Amino acid sequence: MYKLILFIKTYEPDFKTVYKLLDSIDKFNQDNIPVIISVNDDHFDFLKPDCFEKYKVYRDSEIFQTTVTEGWRYQQIIKCNVYRLNICENYVAIDSDSVFIRDFYISDFMFDENTPYTIMQESKDLLEMTERLQMDSQTIFFKRALRDTRPFFGNKGKEWDYGPSPYIWNCKVWEHFNEVFLKDLNLDFDTFFTQIDKKSYSPSDCVIYGEYLLKTRLINIIPIGSLFKVYHYKRQYAIEKNQLNMEQLSKIYLGLIHQSNWKRKKKKWYRFFQWN
Repeated sequence: MYKLILFIKTYEPDFKTVYKLLDSIDKFNQDNIPVIISVNDDHFDFLKPDCFEKYKVYRDSEIFQTTVTEGWRYQQIIKCNVYRLNICENYVAIDSDSVFIRDFYISDFMFDENTPYTIMQESKDLLEMTERLQMDSQTIFFKRALRDTRPFFGNKGKEWDYGPSPYIWNCKVWEHFNEVFLKDLNLDFDTFFTQIDKKSYSPSDCVIYGEYLLKTRLINIIPIGSLFKVYHYKRQYAIEKNQLNMEQLSKIYLGLIHQSNWKRKKKKWYRFFQWN
């Protein structure tokens, strides 16, 4: 069993971006952390053949069969159930619209041999950007998801942001959540997720993980900030794109994420990811 893997959930519309992500992993993965890919069953055979040669690729149904069909909810549920493969103790869940920009090592994700870091922060820089864009920072996505999820766990205190992606997750936490917490409530994962969905703007996998870990302390919590620089909004990118170059960003972050919901409309973005 691996101590740590890189896990990528993808589907055919995101294959162009996932190939860029995989190229960046091949370039910068200095400790050869194993790469595991999961693909929608219907799109499995459309992945490039060399992906099957270089990485372990699963059909989504080999991980978990969910009744949820809406895309962004569906992919969250698949990511939360990787522990069922029984192949790793911890995993870094990476979105397809990500790219690494510098060398990375196991130590970037693990505090010690048995303890992963936990992304857990107040994200004041993101709240500041939200206000700069004349949006209400108190109703930002992670705060709304947190407020609707937290009552299930009884946590209090700071409104933590357990993101952004990539997330570092411990399999024991997800297994305990499913096999102990949900069973005690006589719920399955889909039902729990749907209950939050009825209240929240956006049920969030990282909020569920973070709040359950905060409640149970199943592993030591060693908090860290963002692993990647994330451009959440098109207007944010317009403001920040010329402020720091790639070399400067790579001193701070392992990689970059440009949200896929507007990436396809802005092809110029890809030139930002070219390496010499």
